[in-house]
Amino acid sequence: MKHKQYEKWIFNQSHLTSAQQQKLDSHLKVCDYCRILHVNWISSQQLIFQSLKHAPAPGFVERWQITFIKKCRNEKVRRHRLTIFGLLLIAFISSVIYMLVSKSFMQMSANVFTMISEIFMGITNGLSTINYWLSHLPIAVPVTAGFLFIGMINALILVVIFFLWNIRQRKLLPDEILVD
Repeated sequence: MKHKQYEKWIFNQSHLTSAQQQKLDSHLKVCDYCRILHVNWISSQQLIFQSLKHAPAPGFVERWQITFIKKCRNEKVRRHRLTIFGLLLIAFISSVIYMLVSKSFMQMSANVFTMISEIFMGITNGLSTINYWLSHLPIAVPVTAGFLFIGMINALILVVIFFLWNIRQRKLLPDEILVD
């Protein structure tokens, strides 16, 4: 037996016509499944309407409004970021398509390769110049510079570790609300 229509009527009895109500009543006399569903639904409604209504904690409305404003602001920022990312992606794809169609892609690729090669050559020349000057200095100067460099790197690492630890240990201020 099909129960879908009767289930809809059981859960929405306020909009039934008198003919539909009579069909439902006659079906409830015959069908155990729908009768149990009807009784349970009436019991559930009674429990819902008889339950105690609790007043919200003091300041609930203000906290909820602040949270809602923050969520709206975050959603607006997210939409702006997605829009900017989409426009940049469209511009990139358009420029690649233009380069492929206008045959300037190979010229641009050659220019990029040449530029990267020149950068590596410049770095190599710079390092060889530094090596030349360091080899002509007394040994104490490069060793001291090395110790200073390593010390600065260690200090930077400690600052980053402290910063991350501080962020992790941060507590919320009294007027802040944790937003997911």
